[in-house]
Amino acid sequence: MRRLITYGLLIILFQLTGCFNDSVYKKDKDSPVFQPREYYRKHISFSETGVFTASSLAEEMKDEITKDTFVKHAIVIKQDNKYLVAIKIKAYHRKKAEAISKQYKEYWEEKWKIPVEVTFSPNDYRKAELMLRTKKRA
Repeated sequence: MRRLITYGLLIILFQLTGCFNDSVYKKDKDSPVFQPREYYRKHISFSETGVFTASSLAEEMKDEITKDTFVKHAIVIKQDNKYLVAIKIKAYHRKKAEAISKQYKEYWEEKWKIPVEVTFSPNDYRKAELMLRTKKRA
């Protein structure tokens, strides 16, 4: 009976150690943060491999701008070889919106040599949301 309890406790102990994020795998400083059993998720962007598609470029633009501390949400839409980026600024930071939009517009036009329009008004963000919803349905 004592042996059965010991084996049961060992099995439970092994299962518990597998549930923690940092228990088994060592991580580099640059490796992405995954939840348990999420190791299969794609974490290499197309731009790192040298391949650009419209969706990967839009995805990268969205990732870059949402990392900004003042940006709450962003939508990127491609229209006629022009990218429209609608951003939603966090509360109490609307004064910084124009500077942020100008900074990213210049950065992306220099980096990828494509025309980019960055808008930050709430009305334009709602219009972009509507465009995105209707585009996905079609």
